[in-house]
Amino acid sequence: MSLFNIGPDGVFLIAALIVSVLVAVLAWRRVDLSAGITAVVATVVALALWQARSPYATPDLNHRIVTAAFIVVPSALLLGASRVRWLARHAWVLVIAGPILFVGCYIGICELCVKTGLI
Repeated sequence: MSLFNIGPDGVFLIAALIVSVLVAVLAWRRVDLSAGITAVVATVVALALWQARSPYATPDLNHRIVTAAFIVVPSALLLGASRVRWLARHAWVLVIAGPILFVGCYIGICELCVKTGLI
């Protein structure tokens, strides 16, 4: 069993690190919100499309939406958290908090989808 055997595509933690490092760099460089949103959205869309084209991706639309939510939701939360003054000054914390937030959102989204009968 691999360490990366979590999430919809097995590279879930790698995607979490990519987004976390991107958000940390944006916060460290004090990039304004509109440019930050553009950079994060481009990265998230690329990661979501990469997961959707995986040989292990399900053809079902509901599962593809949930799979995209595994990256979109924590990325938006992380970008929002990066605007907090203390986190912006200590951007390295975002690199640590990012994967933890991704795993927490993964568990929460799975629980929500099961309880609502989406999957």
